[in-house]
Amino acid sequence: MPVSTNEFRPGLTTGFSQTTNLDAGTYSVTQIAEGLSIPKYDYIALTYVAAGNGVGEIETVTYKTGGVSGITVGELTLGYDASNRLSTVTRTA
Repeated sequence: MPVSTNEFRPGLTTGFSQTTNLDAGTYSVTQIAEGLSIPKYDYIALTYVAAGNGVGEIETVTYKTGGVSGITVGELTLGYDASNRLSTVTRTA
């Protein structure tokens, strides 16, 4: 999956924001507009791959509001290929 990044600031020719282009298929307008956006949160929990592809890497990122016992507002699940390279990112919640 080829990835390219470009620095930009909307309306200007230089800046500090970054956009990433993934050559991985066709996306809906909603997917492009929302991407992997996560609502406001104040707590992040990480779990790690225990065995198999990606062992030792981050497996899930859970975003909550209200601290450790709060409400989950988003979750990212990361997948790895046989070479232990990140291959998928899926957003839920």
